[in-house]
This record gives sequence, C-alpha cells and structure tokens, in this order.
Amino acid sequence: MHDAINSPAPVGRIPVMIGGGGEKKTLRMVAQYADESNIICAPDEIPRKLAALDEHCERLGRDRSQITVTYQTSAVIAPTKEQAQAELDAAVAAIPELAARAGGVILGSPDEVRPIYERILASGVDGVTVNLPANGHVPGRVALLGETLAPVVNRS
Repeated sequence: MHDAINSPAPVGRIPVMIGGGGEKKTLRMVAQYADESNIICAPDEIPRKLAALDEHCERLGRDRSQITVTYQTSAVIAPTKEQAQAELDAAVAAIPELAARAGGVILGSPDEVRPIYERILASGVDGVTVNLPANGHVPGRVALLGETLAPVVNRS
C-alpha cells in the first residue's frame, strides 16, 4: 500500500503486554519486545517463570526492571466461602465450560482470599490481574474484591 493516510495520527507509544508462561518463546518475546508480562501458570511455578524471564533479559542485554510482571488469576469471592462456592456452582451449571477453570480459581471469603494473594505477591511479581468469571456480575462482588485486595496490593 502506498500513500496510505493514518488519521488521526498516533498519540504516542502504546505499551506492549504479552501474556503467557512459555519459558522458551513467550518469555523470550517478553524480554525482547514487551513492557509488561502477564504470567499464566500455577502459583508454585512463578519463581521459575521469573528466573526464565531474567535469563532471557540477561542474554538479550535488557534490564529486567524495565518490565512490569503481573500474575493472571481467577477468583470467586463472597462474604462467606459457602456463598462463593454456591455462586461458582451456579455459574458452572449455567456455563459448563467454566468447569475446566474451576480448579484453579481462588475461592472464598475475604479472610480466605487475602492471604492467597499475599503469597502470590510475595513470590516476586509486581502485581496481579484478577477476573471474576463466576460472580463478577453479582452486585457488590467487584467492590468486595477491591476492598479485600487494596491493602495487599498497596503494600507490595
């Protein structure tokens, strides 16, 4: 294409985020191209993923501190664990595809969910991304998650 018009013109550089956890390709691409990484893996694999990213950065001559690393999570939070479980069960009944993800969901009351996120943040990531696949539509659940995680995230 020749003489293409780009209107409106770009307003600046858009940060690049790459999500995933592949140690050979994905994290190498993060080290090479990305401003941010959203790691997807089991929580106990986070240190290994960060080490792989560090190695790629070192090999490519990139300062690892230039990359913000978050960890992808799914949560079901409610005032009680029983309510959270009931809301997850109802969501799985309505959308059976959610059953495959239910095993990795962080589920419970604020007092049960908070320490899990504290451990995740202590593993070396800069932050977390959280989706509420089962009950994010329930009034008050997003606010409850925010109230639960704000002290944890603001501390790290």
